[in-house]
Amino acid sequence: MLTSNSKDKERSLSFLCCWYLGRRRVAMLLLLSLAFVVFVLGSYTINKESSNSPNIHQSIETIEFGINQTPLSRELSSFYTGDSNNDQTTRGSDVDIIHPPPSLPSHHPCDSFSFPPPPPPVLRRPGPRPCPVCYLSPEEALAHMPKHPFESPVLKNLTFIHEESPVKREEGQGGSEFGGYPSLEDRTNSFDIKESMTVHCGFVKGTKPGHQTGFDIDEDILHEMDQFHEVIVASAIFGKYDLIQEPVNISEMARKNIPFYMFVDEETQSYLKNTSSYTEDNKRVGLWRIIVAHNVPYTDARRNGKIPKLLLHRLFPNVKYSIWVDAKLQLVVDPYQILERFLWRTNSSLAISKHYRRFDVFVEAEANKAARKYDNASIDYQVEFYKKEGLTPYTDAKLPITSDVPEGCTIIREHIPITNLFTCVWFNEVDRFTSRDQLSFAVARDKIREKVEWSINMFLDCERRNFVKQVYHRDVLMNMKPPRASSSKVLPEPLPLPRGKSVGGRANTGKKSPGQRGKRRHRKVSAGGRNMR
Repeated sequence: MLTSNSKDKERSLSFLCCWYLGRRRVAMLLLLSLAFVVFVLGSYTINKESSNSPNIHQSIETIEFGINQTPLSRELSSFYTGDSNNDQTTRGSDVDIIHPPPSLPSHHPCDSFSFPPPPPPVLRRPGPRPCPVCYLSPEEALAHMPKHPFESPVLKNLTFIHEESPVKREEGQGGSEFGGYPSLEDRTNSFDIKESMTVHCGFVKGTKPGHQTGFDIDEDILHEMDQFHEVIVASAIFGKYDLIQEPVNISEMARKNIPFYMFVDEETQSYLKNTSSYTEDNKRVGLWRIIVAHNVPYTDARRNGKIPKLLLHRLFPNVKYSIWVDAKLQLVVDPYQILERFLWRTNSSLAISKHYRRFDVFVEAEANKAARKYDNASIDYQVEFYKKEGLTPYTDAKLPITSDVPEGCTIIREHIPITNLFTCVWFNEVDRFTSRDQLSFAVARDKIREKVEWSINMFLDCERRNFVKQVYHRDVLMNMKPPRASSSKVLPEPLPLPRGKSVGGRANTGKKSPGQRGKRRHRKVSAGGRNMR
């Protein structure tokens, strides 16, 4: 038994422990309270600074730099290192953007924007990736819309050829009835820039585009397309080749003021009726207003898609700005922000991203042949034609132009005579030769630049990937295999063993064996397991 002294000692020790632990608990609570106050104050400071900074998407494209750099990789290198000695800001250059961005008025929020350093090589992911872009808010971007249109150099009045019965006038001539079969002389004249010009630009038949011209559109829709719009966004799906991608991050202001038009053929219309919310009454899928083109002029869906892509100014004669987005892309940035960043801020009338890897037409042609993008003989014929005209492989002599090959899935432009002429002659090249518009872009651009001082803002492809998200074509998505199941197998629980079956060679009868009879089982008691007094 314990004595009274030992009991008093136990009580005093218990009191001291409780008192000591209580003080430690109070101290810990005070420290936690202080840490919480510091955290709240720090968060408030960060949020206050963030609210005053522009909206910046911080995703970085993976880029490897070598010793022998191409003109494109040198530009990408300056994109990360800040070395902009070779960058140009003149209006006659195809590089209207400096990386970091050009010097802007002191009040512009993006004036202090800088790119983060590239990730370490071990952390870089292969393939093209988005890179940071500084956008204004949609409201601020709209406030930067120019009050006056971009001045069209030399060309002030552009009209289009109308002919009810176009015929081929040259043996072996390419082209189509929809395009009017322009002769080589017509082609040459279309590059002779004058104050007033009349050129082939599709829709040569009928009274107006979309009315008995091929690519016919219902009259009520044509009336809607004739209305004035400051900005439109357009796309197209032919041959049910893609799935409609709903734009995201679109401001309420843009939803209210900017129409989104999706051109489809009758085949795609039937598919939408069975797979989407489209009906004959609302003619909408999400934000997209569906426009059905009847009597399409080409059997090749890719060629039909070039009509709205390059001839939007003919379909929408009263639009100021347009953003074209291929149907395989999902728009993830507000249209006003895109226009401010790539047109208005750089004082450009047309913007298109350059190819992320290739910048030479001859290399692009070989890549198209290797990937079987088009008939190889037709590609060879087109390239040889351009070669005889004087097209040469890209070299540094072409600087400040940094690329002859665009990534043409997005086109941002102001509808003025010079940009309308450019897309007309670009379409004529696509109509005459192959539908691979990357091969004819540089020829159409350079022939105009020989006559007038005009430039195209060819921005980095990683910047394009910042405002659009690429998805697979419909046929690829449909043929994709479901994700593989996990390799770890879950074994089923074993079934209860029936009576009489053997386990390890012995029969389980439920009866004790003779050796087990008479044995007493003793419970083990661990030391100190009982209370002792």
